[in-house]
Amino acid sequence: MSPLRRWLPLLFLLAGPLPAEPPPNSSLSPDVTRFILANSEFTVLHEMGHLLIAELDLPVLGREEDAADQLGLIGLFLLHGEQRDADFYAKLLDIVDFWRLEWQRPKPAAEEVPAWDSHGLDAQRFYNIACLVYGSDPERLEWVPELTGLPMERALYCDEEYQQVRKAVDWVRGRYRHAAIQTTPRFQVIYDPPPVNVPDAEVLIAQVRASSNLETLARRASATFALPRALILRLSGCGTPDAWYNRNTGELTLCYERLQHFRQLAETLPRLHQPTAPGQ
Repeated sequence: MSPLRRWLPLLFLLAGPLPAEPPPNSSLSPDVTRFILANSEFTVLHEMGHLLIAELDLPVLGREEDAADQLGLIGLFLLHGEQRDADFYAKLLDIVDFWRLEWQRPKPAAEEVPAWDSHGLDAQRFYNIACLVYGSDPERLEWVPELTGLPMERALYCDEEYQQVRKAVDWVRGRYRHAAIQTTPRFQVIYDPPPVNVPDAEVLIAQVRASSNLETLARRASATFALPRALILRLSGCGTPDAWYNRNTGELTLCYERLQHFRQLAETLPRLHQPTAPGQ
């Protein structure tokens, strides 16, 4: 491998641009903004995995939470048109980094995932997601195992894991695709007023709204799947950094507190911060 090729991934991780500029007066750097948006998308796509399982009565082998992670990650590839560029790879790494940070950060006992829970442990979700990211394009992403700490014992089979998951998602898309173009959106996106207890809530919401990523996701889901009823994607204050899908009400909720949690974790990542010139 040439020296230039070896260092290119690290160069774009340090200097990868954000597709959209932050709004004026934003206190967030472009890279922190990208981290927040990437993980917001993945969180919504994960919950949309639960939504599809419930609304379309999808068969699931294994834990539903694992299936939702798989649907969410493949959904990210589909949402962004199968991109293969530095910006998209930086977005994928943001998601991997989030789960590494969740795994490694000290937590009070109430936040720890017990072994009996339906969710995988944070460390397991980190390795599973890192494996799918690497397996999506092992030649171009050959640097992922070393950079993330994904053991080669697992990495050797990640392309097979990715293809297995991709085959399942393609089956779902083919079986439950609209027979005709859906003219009436089945998803409504609602932004509740920001809570006063979330620092810079208005800045975070402005970033999400400016990107239009969630609106695009809702339109794409409406156009792709024969959803049996109208559904809601709601951003709201919840009092906790969470997200969920309520199958009784048909409402998917992303909490503003979770956006703030993404911001707090992003600001601990050295790779998201550029050196500041003296005097600045």
